[in-house]
Amino acid sequence: MPAACLAFDFAPYRLSGVVYGVLLNHRPALAALGEQVHAAPYKAPPQAPVLYLKPRNTLAGHADVVRVPATAGELGEPAELEVGAALGLVIGRSACRVSAAEALDFIAGLTIVADISVPHASFYRPSLRQKVRDGFCPIGPQVTALSALAEPAALDRLAVKVWVDGALVHQTTTGERLRGAARLLADVTEFMTLQPGDVLMLGVSHGAPKVRAGQTVAIEIEGLGRLENRFEAEAAAAEPTPVELQPAAPVLPAAAASAGRHARVAFGGAIHTATPHSGPAGEALLRLDDGRVVPEDAVQWLVPFEPGTVLALGLNYADHVKELAKELTVTSKDEPLVFLKGPGALIGHRAQTRRPAGVQFMHYECELAVVIGRPARHVKRADAMAHVAGYTVANDYAIRDYLENWYRPNLRVKNRDTGTVLGPWFVPAAEVPDPHALSLRTWVNGALRQQGTTANMVNDIPALIEYLSSFMTLLPGDVILTGTPEGVVNVNVGDEVVTEIDGLGRLVNTLVGDDVFGR
Repeated sequence: MPAACLAFDFAPYRLSGVVYGVLLNHRPALAALGEQVHAAPYKAPPQAPVLYLKPRNTLAGHADVVRVPATAGELGEPAELEVGAALGLVIGRSACRVSAAEALDFIAGLTIVADISVPHASFYRPSLRQKVRDGFCPIGPQVTALSALAEPAALDRLAVKVWVDGALVHQTTTGERLRGAARLLADVTEFMTLQPGDVLMLGVSHGAPKVRAGQTVAIEIEGLGRLENRFEAEAAAAEPTPVELQPAAPVLPAAAASAGRHARVAFGGAIHTATPHSGPAGEALLRLDDGRVVPEDAVQWLVPFEPGTVLALGLNYADHVKELAKELTVTSKDEPLVFLKGPGALIGHRAQTRRPAGVQFMHYECELAVVIGRPARHVKRADAMAHVAGYTVANDYAIRDYLENWYRPNLRVKNRDTGTVLGPWFVPAAEVPDPHALSLRTWVNGALRQQGTTANMVNDIPALIEYLSSFMTLLPGDVILTGTPEGVVNVNVGDEVVTEIDGLGRLVNTLVGDDVFGR
């Protein structure tokens, strides 16, 4: 089993397990594309950072074995992996809308990251199968305080060297970046908050070496030590040694097995598991885990479980594909379109979502959210539903103004603070006889604007679990957002959006402007 980790300890630092990478941040890498950046499918150079996530199943440490999948080789050539040496910026305190001038004050330390990928030529769609396989993100061997550098500006000129089997095969510096550390941090936190312990990679350099099974890779970054990993063939390698878990809280509430449907709420300075309760007059109340009964509007509703990796489906309803057909450059029927979301985007029932000023088209997406309850690796379709713990309702907002054709849909569109609403209830799988026969509906200010059925998903839940678990381990608390049907319309500040799924509840959300967020 892979490293199912929520945190790494590098005293006195604790990493959160959330790692973000940035694509094409090295000038020679972008230049190597030449005129391709102006041709389909990209059509224009990227305007915002091209970000991606390395989720918790990818995390590994110094001296851990990395497995090379047989599928990394095509047309009979030997299987190879690309190993990008990246400087990891370890966030020291919550960073939201920080300026470049103050950005370095939010960096606690630095580390080495080996950003491993199956080589791929296209940057149009984020292929999880190529970038988020188990163990594809070794980190370490330590975190070095930023203050250990002679001067902050040294961040952008540190020497980087890569050895394969003891031979120096690649050397560069952290220079020649389109965005240096301070500028990158400012641009990223314009739309999403980085939390203490998060790692933001500065980006890998052009010409990252490729390695095969049986080889050992060592990465050195000036002043940060040496990260070393051996690569072995997936079929021949033993199970990797799990990295020690340091979870901050249970992935699912302890009461999940016995409580039936339940929520997580904040009340009286504490977080509680809450269950539905009807008052004598039929009013909707909540029973907290300490026995108190309170009105539903007296609590702050949270995401109803502790989420792990959030995997979201795009274009998983044929009618929604048709609805967006005019703006789609390329679509592929070879595999599901899946992208990742970070934890900072998630909020609960009755919370507020920011609609930035000047945006022309922001829309909701009512989606069935599937919560994994058991580790799933190489799961066959017939066994997939046994790994589902339960379900909840999702409303996954998108801002189409910010779409670019680089790792589309990019994180600036889909990983914004407050952009993904989950709740109100976690509903155990036993309470949902057929998750593929549920009606979905969305109301805006009381008017029905969207309706569909989960029967019309292009890839159903067993197909998604079989596909995802074929290259990554799904862990308890991981969430699959299964896509939305047609019927998305623009929403504005002040609108109340209600997304509802049969048997799972009504999820209420309100749109607010920049002023509410102090922006």
